[in-house]
Amino acid sequence: MCGRFTQAVPWSAVWAFSQPLVLAVPDEPLQPRYNIAPTQSAWVIAGDGRGGAKVGTMRWGLIPHWTKELKAGLATFNARIESAATKPTFRQSFERRHCLVPASGYYEWVGEGKDKQPWYIHPVDAPLMLFAGLWDRWVSPEGEALLSFTVLTDAADGELTTLHDRRPVMLQPEQAATWLDAARWRDEPRDFGEPPALEWHPVGREVNNARNDYDELIRPASPDTATGATDANDPQRQLP
Repeated sequence: MCGRFTQAVPWSAVWAFSQPLVLAVPDEPLQPRYNIAPTQSAWVIAGDGRGGAKVGTMRWGLIPHWTKELKAGLATFNARIESAATKPTFRQSFERRHCLVPASGYYEWVGEGKDKQPWYIHPVDAPLMLFAGLWDRWVSPEGEALLSFTVLTDAADGELTTLHDRRPVMLQPEQAATWLDAARWRDEPRDFGEPPALEWHPVGREVNNARNDYDELIRPASPDTATGATDANDPQRQLP
């Protein structure tokens, strides 16, 4: 599961990390975001129809184009990779409309009720990750268009399972162009490869409020609290 994530890197880092993808980024600076929640807008990378890619904002929580009205409470911010190709809500997007979600990290909560402890998870050796996503374009009865997306998830493995049994699907930069070309993806092996090495630490409960959005949210809650990590080279790690 991925219910909150961060986009706190400049466009130069997104461009460099996404190579060899031919990516056009906006002229406007990327304003750091430290607590992106479902129904909020985020920057997403989609194909430009010419073999390259461009960046734009979309609503987090996929709204299928065939939906008659925008309903509150739709839990479509995540889609399971095991069923996205066949589930009606995501099926057509899986076949036609892939996207990438640049993220510098994401949050998970451990515990029960009000005692849940938030943890911040981020890559060890890279400035960001590329989440695999799906997108769609919905048009309201009044004719207004809304672009929206979902983040694909896979089963977690190793020590990461102490936080949650799911994790975002993370792509290597060299897989980006193939993923964005949905038709090409259907024709080639569906191998996401090994996820990046991750590390995590507990953070303050201020992140629970989606209206909070500042850099202190990702700082460790206590310097003497134990942290966790995964090792991409650990032979005991299971492949996705």
